[in-house]
Amino acid sequence: MTKPTIALVLGDPSGIGPEVAVKVLAEEANRQQANILIIADENELRKGMDIAQTSFEYDVVEQFEQVVFTDGKPVLLQFKSSHSDGIEYGKATAQGGVYVLETLKIAVDLTLAHKTHGICFAPLNKQAMHMGGLEHRDELSWFAELTDFHGFGCEVNVVDDIWAGRVTSHIPFKDVVENLTVDSVLETIELMNNTLKSAGFAQPKIAVQALNPHGGEGGLFGDEEITVITPAIEKAKQKGIQAFGPYPGDTTMWAVQKEALNSIVSMYHDQGATALKMMGFDRGVTVQGGIPIPIATANHGSAFDIYGKNIASTPAMENALKLTVRMATSYQNKHI
Repeated sequence: MTKPTIALVLGDPSGIGPEVAVKVLAEEANRQQANILIIADENELRKGMDIAQTSFEYDVVEQFEQVVFTDGKPVLLQFKSSHSDGIEYGKATAQGGVYVLETLKIAVDLTLAHKTHGICFAPLNKQAMHMGGLEHRDELSWFAELTDFHGFGCEVNVVDDIWAGRVTSHIPFKDVVENLTVDSVLETIELMNNTLKSAGFAQPKIAVQALNPHGGEGGLFGDEEITVITPAIEKAKQKGIQAFGPYPGDTTMWAVQKEALNSIVSMYHDQGATALKMMGFDRGVTVQGGIPIPIATANHGSAFDIYGKNIASTPAMENALKLTVRMATSYQNKHI
């Protein structure tokens, strides 16, 4: 089988992105998983190598048509930012934001054209991206525009083989209830089912969380479980999806482990993600759920405060690459 080609982006160069990307690619086993196309300014890649005190061989091209992959050897697609000022390191800047937006845009265009089959990006910073011109609330909304995707999407957090998505995400907590409907909960269950299948799960088992304390206690503490969440679960079951619950928020992870479930649908941002990150924040992955091309990243931020110190850990970025390869293999097979 032909290896998938992964577009790898260094994230915000002002943070730890280049360092962790280099550390991951310095391991031959990671490079052997796929054909790796690094989209970066070579100066930033070399800076990452200097910080990480490690290196690997790579070829350099000016345009994709010049790419020739040899086994285990990445290719660098040379990039130059349109921002006139040089990069400032260790803080959020417009320069870093422009760098991220422009390299990711190249990666998206190549994947939409089936020249690459998935995108793995090192940590970025939303503040820097907005300083650099991002008009969307987050990268997920921006990816949706770039890919002309008009359906429902959400960030999916992954630790080991437990996946967590949410019905509402980057909105004020006071607006959560009004955004919970039977349709929105059902859409999220369906998205999780499809996303896990794209990663190789034949029949995902999905735990759906309750909103209220103790699952509402039969309406005593709130009735969203009765009027919204349970009807959505029943509709999902009618579509052949293995959805269970609603589980009270404070015991969901216990149920997931006891009943060997592999996915969680939460009602709001921190409900399921908090427990999942406690399980393994240093190795977690974020998948851009719903977006029609595979996109994944490490589950942590750009950590400006430790830029240049060579202390950034790599398990999350390494897992992001592995998961991107899994999804990209499926994507590649669909578009051969």
